[in-house]
Amino acid sequence: MVLFCGRQKHSFFFFLMIFAFISLCVSCTDFFSNSWATWAARDPDRLIPTVTASNVDELIALAENNPDLSLAILKKIQKAVNSASGADLIKLQNAALQVGVNAAGLGQAVLNAAGELTNVKTDADARDMVVNALGGMKNLNASCAALPLILPDPSDTEAFNAFTDSASVDDLALAAALLIAGEANKYDQPDDYIENTFNSNRPIGQNEELAVALIDSVRLRQEELSESLEDILYGLNLL
Repeated sequence: MVLFCGRQKHSFFFFLMIFAFISLCVSCTDFFSNSWATWAARDPDRLIPTVTASNVDELIALAENNPDLSLAILKKIQKAVNSASGADLIKLQNAALQVGVNAAGLGQAVLNAAGELTNVKTDADARDMVVNALGGMKNLNASCAALPLILPDPSDTEAFNAFTDSASVDDLALAAALLIAGEANKYDQPDDYIENTFNSNRPIGQNEELAVALIDSVRLRQEELSESLEDILYGLNLL
């Protein structure tokens, strides 16, 4: 009996050490962004737990600089909204704005294309910045496909207004820019699309309608919009 208890005690401390090590890894941003194992790099979905309104902020922070992990979070937010309601649903929808942009690598791609957002001097500069950044957005199509499935339908005015009223204006603006970048990326001449899409009589698609609805909500609070993002939206013909 004494021998059994000793083994049980050693086993307890062994598993406690393993648990502590795993907890340390999971809590370390560098593990997610720089040092994950080969299997994790191939399948980032396996690193992301079920997403809830309670843990989504922490997961966003951990995966902020990793587009593939952010895309895995976005996919799990898409599942989570199906069973969420009320304040939890709105929180998950707001989180999707940030995660969608991170998953596409929009911010980093723009910075790589233009150096600094403050280099934008004209609408044409802003348009060219986004066009030049398109090639660096590896998850652009997947992010743009997921967002309309997560965000409320603009035709549901009450739900859409509750969502946009609680969201950051900059997040709304970036999501709109992302959706338009995704549409522009489908064309051989993305700059022509950006310049002409809302000046033509052709019907606009679901993602374009969502982008316009997001921008309409931005206009109501435009004084809260950062200047650099305002320039980008003008360059994309969204303002």
